[in-house]
This record gives sequence, C-alpha cells and structure tokens, in this order.
Amino acid sequence: MSAELAIVIVGMNTRDWLRDCLQSLRAHDDVALEVVVVDNCSEDGSCQMIEETFPEITLIRNSTLYGFAKNNNIGAAQTSAPMLLFLNPDTKVTPGALRAMLAVSERHPHCGIFGGRLSDADRQIERSVGAFPTLTSLAIDRLLAALSMLRPLLDHHSQRHYLCYDIERQVAWTTGAYLWIRRDVFDALEGWDSEIFMYGEDADLCYRSHKLGRPVLYTPDSQAFHYHNKVPLDRTRRKRLLREGLTLFARKHYGPLRARVYRRILGWLW
Repeated sequence: MSAELAIVIVGMNTRDWLRDCLQSLRAHDDVALEVVVVDNCSEDGSCQMIEETFPEITLIRNSTLYGFAKNNNIGAAQTSAPMLLFLNPDTKVTPGALRAMLAVSERHPHCGIFGGRLSDADRQIERSVGAFPTLTSLAIDRLLAALSMLRPLLDHHSQRHYLCYDIERQVAWTTGAYLWIRRDVFDALEGWDSEIFMYGEDADLCYRSHKLGRPVLYTPDSQAFHYHNKVPLDRTRRKRLLREGLTLFARKHYGPLRARVYRRILGWLW
C-alpha cells in the first residue's frame, strides 16, 4: 500500500522524547505512514534506539550540524506521500489525530498548510497559530511577558487573541512543531528556506503559501501534546537564533530597511 502521509522528525539529543513520539505514531495503524527521522549529530544514543526499537523508521544520520529547515528538506526528499507532516521530537500525537487531519484536508482542498491543536504537559493550550510578526506585536508580547504583575492579562490576551482554539479557521501561520503541508504545495514552494537556521522558518513557509494562493488552516480536530522547550538548547543561543530568524523573515518579506529596524528592536527586547 502506498503511504498516505509522510512524517519528518528532526532530532538532536532527544532520545527519550523521540522514543515516546515514535511510540505514539505506532498507534495510528489506520493511516499508511512513511516516517523519516533526521538525526542532527546526536550523542545520546538516539540512532541506536531507533535502529533497535523502530526498525521500520527511515533514519538519516547527519555528519554535519544543520538547521531545522534544511534538515526538514533532507527528510522530505526521502518521502513520496501526497501529504507531509513535520513533527517535533518532543511531541505525542493523540489517537485519531492523523486520520482526522487527513479528513480536514479533504474538506478544504484549496488550503495548502494545516495546523492542529497543541497542548503542553499540563494540558494547557499552546499558542500554536497567530498573525505574522510585526514590531508592535513582538514588543507587546515581550513587555507583557516581562511584567509578572501583568501575567494574567497576557494569559487572557493569548486565550482571546490567539484564539478560540475550538474553532476551525484560516490563520496566518501555524507552528513548525506540528505542520502539515500538501506535497504539491511543498514542491511549488521549493521546501523550507534553509537560510533560516531556526525560528521564523514556519512563518516564512506559511507566508509563501499564502502568496501562492494556498491559505493556512487551523483545526481543533487534530491534536497533539507538545512538551515545549524540553529540547536542549542553550538559552543565550536560543535568543540569538530567534533574533536572527525573525530578522531574516523581515528582510525577505518586508525589505532591508525594516529588517534593520527589526534587528535593533529585537536586540533590545531579547
């Protein structure tokens, strides 16, 4: 049977999380899958774990450290299914979620990218969709987050603005932690922009899909748990990559002048 869905997972020293993620996928025997794991130079036994426990998985071992976007492209190139799911290793896909999203994609043939409902380990809804980043939105989010006395306001803002996560609707972007995209759209976009090492690459992919005339759809029908920030990454490096990713997004889509302003503002915010 030909695969209905190709799942690409990029992992780096996430052995235990990755094991749980892959185990959750095994429960979806109602969907014909091809699963590819791109190991990004792990040193924690991730590759050995996959070979011993999940022999059905296609494993790609990197000898060079690459960014999230390039690794996703490497993994996607080894698949052929008409739908792609890019999935973080620190996730667990809930029973029925894969079949549910495939059904959603059939109901909305004009949409190119799809995102689902994500919850953290405490079953709190994760902000997984939103508007494209602007200086105003970045500044407001950062300042509210920095003021603990306004934390309830931030939570209220997130629940209202980022929304009614119980409503299926078109959105600007959806997170790369659980991003579905049609193969024909992915090929037309020539994949992820590998110039963006990490952060902002999901917004970039969605932005380009909109320009292609293939909007992004969020649905609560397909759900996963995302153990956010459990992937090891130095805090200082995370901030630097976030600044660089958002600056590249701004330069590419808003122009060099605004990109320079973004870099200055982001340097102040983070």
